[in-house]
Amino acid sequence: MKKILSLCTAAYAVSLASPICTFGAGYQIIEQGAANMGTAMAGSTVNANNNASAAYWNPGAAFYADLKPGETLIDANLSIIVPHLTFTDTGSSNILGEPGGDVYNCSPISPVPNLYALHKFSDDFIGTFSFTAPYGLEADYPNDWIGRFQSLHSFLFTMDFNPGISYRVNDWLTIGGGVSAQYMYVKLTQSVPMAAAPYSYRMRLSGDGWGIGGNIGFSINYAEEGRFGFAWRSSVYQNLDGNAEMMGTLLPIEAEVNTPHTFTVGWYQRLPGKLNQFAVMAEYAYTMWSLFEDLTIKRAEGGVLSSVREGWKDTSRVALGFHYYPDFLEGVTFRIGSTFDETPVRCAELRTTRIPCVDRVWLSTGIGYQYSENITFDIAYMYIFLIGGNQINMNEAPISDVQGYYSGHIHVVSTQVSFRF
Repeated sequence: MKKILSLCTAAYAVSLASPICTFGAGYQIIEQGAANMGTAMAGSTVNANNNASAAYWNPGAAFYADLKPGETLIDANLSIIVPHLTFTDTGSSNILGEPGGDVYNCSPISPVPNLYALHKFSDDFIGTFSFTAPYGLEADYPNDWIGRFQSLHSFLFTMDFNPGISYRVNDWLTIGGGVSAQYMYVKLTQSVPMAAAPYSYRMRLSGDGWGIGGNIGFSINYAEEGRFGFAWRSSVYQNLDGNAEMMGTLLPIEAEVNTPHTFTVGWYQRLPGKLNQFAVMAEYAYTMWSLFEDLTIKRAEGGVLSSVREGWKDTSRVALGFHYYPDFLEGVTFRIGSTFDETPVRCAELRTTRIPCVDRVWLSTGIGYQYSENITFDIAYMYIFLIGGNQINMNEAPISDVQGYYSGHIHVVSTQVSFRF
C-alpha cells in the first residue's frame, strides 16, 4: 500500500494532456487563446491581440480590447493537443522478473476548451471573466508494460472560474485583478504485486476538491502602440478527498496540494514608419514549482500512508513573437513565435513515469481574420519538441525499477471565435 501510494505524485497534477507533453512544463496547460498561441504566447500579458483572453492573462490589459461602454466581448477557444510519446527501455525490471520493453504513444489526444468575456461598464471599469483548464495531464500505458507497478493510467483535470475587474487609472496606466475558484479531480491507477496467481491486481485512487486563488496585473502604455504589462497568478491550495480502491475495498485518503505561483511580464510594440506593418512582442514567465517539495498521502481517519520527496525547481519560460498586418489583406493578421520552456524536474532520479517532464521548445504560427466589426476568427498551429535530459531512473526496488528515456513531440491546433455585441 505504502509503495503504491508513494507513486501518486501525480495527485498533485490534473490531466488533459500527455505526461511528458502537457502544453506547458510541469503540468501546466498554457493554450489560453488561439491568437496568443500564434506567437507562442508572446505578448499575452499585454493583450497584444486586443481580445478577451486578458481576463485570464492580465485583467489590467482588458482596455486594449477597445470596447465602448455597454459592449461585451466573448472569445470561445478550443485547442486539440496531439502528443506522440515513446518510452525506450534501457534495463528496467520488476518484482515478477519480467523483461523490459519499449512503449509507444502512451499519450492520448486531448481537447482543451476555454472561454473569456469582457464587459465595459463605463469609460473606467471593465468586468472580466475566464473559464479555463490551467493545469492537466494524462498518461495511459499498456496493461502489461514493465513499469505498471509505478503507473498505468494518470488522469488529472482542472476547471478554473475567474471573475475580475479592470480599472483605468489614467491615460497610460490600467490595473486589474480577480478571484479564482478552481476545481481539481484526479484518478490514478497502477498494478500491485501479489504472491500468488494472477500475481497482481489493479489499484485505483481518485479524489477531488475546490480551492480559491487570485490574480492581479497592470499595463503601462509607454508609447504610441507600445505597452508593457505585469501579471501575478497565485497558488491555489487544495485538500483533495477521495478513496483508494483495492480488490473491492475502499480506503478513504486525502492529500494537500498547492499549485504554483506564476509571475509574468510582457511587452508589445508596433514598429514605426515604413515598418508599421510589423509588431514585435516578448514574454517572460517565472513559475514557482519549488512549492512541490513532496507529496504526503494521509488516511482520512489519521496517519501518514506515504511521503515522497519531489524536489521540483522554479522555472522560466521565454517567448518572442511577431505580427504582420498586410496592407493588401484588410483585417488579416499573420503571427509567428517561439518559446523555450524549462522543466521543473531536476534529474533522472526524480523523474516519474506519471510526469516525465523535460525541457521543450515551441514553434508556432497563426492567422487572424476580422470577418466583420463584431466577429473575428483565429487559428494557430504549434509544434513542440523535447530537448535536453530525458532519462528516467525511478527505482522503487524491489517492486519496480524503470530505466530508460522518453522522446517525442506534440502538435497543437487551436481555433478561436470572438463575438462583440
